[in-house]
Amino acid sequence: MNGVKEREEQEYKYRSGRDYNNQSSDDKKNKTIIVVIALIAIIIAIVLLKQFLGKPTFKLNGEATVEIEYGTEYKDAGATAKAKFSDISDKIIVESNVDTSKIGKYTVTYKVPNNNGSDIYTRTVIVKDTQAPVVTLTGEENVEIDFGKEYEEEGFSVQDGYDGEISNDKVTREERKTENGDMEIHYIVSDSSSNRADKVRHIKVVDKTAPEIKLNGKAFVSLKTNEEFKDDGATATDNKDGDLTSRITKEGSVDTSKDGKYTITYKVKDNNDNEATAQRTVFVGATQATGVIYLTFDDGPSANTTPRILDTLKEKGVNGTFFILNYSDANEHLVKRTLEEGNAIGMHGYTHDYKVLYASVDACYQNFKKLQEKIEKTTGKKMLIARFPGGASNTVSRKYCKGVVTETSKKLLADGIKYFDWNVASGDSGDVHTADAVYKNVTNGIKPGRNNIVLMHDFSGNNKTAEALPKIIDWGLANGYRFEVITPDTEMITQKIQN
Repeated sequence: MNGVKEREEQEYKYRSGRDYNNQSSDDKKNKTIIVVIALIAIIIAIVLLKQFLGKPTFKLNGEATVEIEYGTEYKDAGATAKAKFSDISDKIIVESNVDTSKIGKYTVTYKVPNNNGSDIYTRTVIVKDTQAPVVTLTGEENVEIDFGKEYEEEGFSVQDGYDGEISNDKVTREERKTENGDMEIHYIVSDSSSNRADKVRHIKVVDKTAPEIKLNGKAFVSLKTNEEFKDDGATATDNKDGDLTSRITKEGSVDTSKDGKYTITYKVKDNNDNEATAQRTVFVGATQATGVIYLTFDDGPSANTTPRILDTLKEKGVNGTFFILNYSDANEHLVKRTLEEGNAIGMHGYTHDYKVLYASVDACYQNFKKLQEKIEKTTGKKMLIARFPGGASNTVSRKYCKGVVTETSKKLLADGIKYFDWNVASGDSGDVHTADAVYKNVTNGIKPGRNNIVLMHDFSGNNKTAEALPKIIDWGLANGYRFEVITPDTEMITQKIQN
């Protein structure tokens, strides 16, 4: 029995295998497809199950790291999130500590709810300062200066959006020459974020200064009829082109056989067509100068009146005599200029305080000598003319020391120092208050055929005299007078000493 059963089982296995092996290829293919489909279904099921049971998906809008300029508004780009087949973006909780008023690194936090609480995501926001400071120039950005002169810094200021005002001592100022001879001034500064600014002021060098013509000899010459006239000529120099004497042209001539007034004009141009002129006036015969006018000015130098008077004298081609007081270092240049432009300087005193200078003969004498020494130190020249404060005829000195003017005058003369008063008074230090009144006093006081010493003043604020002076000079020239300066060789004109 057992043998029969064993043979039946072997026959069944044989037949089953033969049937399988005898299956068609289509059957095999169908079974494979079924297997694949089953696997795909399993995978989808797993994904769906994970979506249903797992954490939400999250996505940032924009970059994960954002850079923003200091002081601007930060607007977060936001994010999206999905869970269980639905959009839960509106459930995201956004927390931000971004402060654009301060440079630094900040974090924006996004909390996405899930089955167990929240998922945390972040975005980094960097607040930066990339703006350079602003340099503001005082004055013009494009400046013209005359050749030979230096640009005087007008100033500047620096303001930064983050640092605020930056002090000028942190600015590097560089002067650079350009190829055409002009100049650039660079104002260079960096802020605390190393943003660099370079502001430029452009300096154009131009030549607008006319040459200077100086007459050789006197500007006013008086000749007798048929007397030979010798033209001493002139010299010319230019601040850029140097000596231009050879370029001087001359207009006018003098015929000494005919009485009259003659004018010789000297002209010269530099390479930039800046022109200068000078004139010499020659009086011949009966029309020769009516007399001499000495324009004198007491109580200077002053910073506002003296330059105006010097400018007028230079413009009109005449000179004056300045009896000065002690002067500050700031006005030292006016003393030098006075001499350099052909004017004369005398001592009026180290002080004008009567009770001090007339306290004794020695005090009065030293009042002149001390100033004489100071002027010599400034100019290199020793002055030998003087004028007593109040004039030699003053009586106020009697209050302080009897005979002080008499004795001091003797000592001055013994030292070779001549003193001068005046015979024409402008009244500009007294009751006269207008330029017209000064003009009338002077022109009414001048007399023909004599040396007219005119007393005026260049103390600070004496505008009336500064305004009257051009008219006084024009009147003198029109009436045939010549203008000269007082020198140690000039004949003394003094008033009677009263003390």
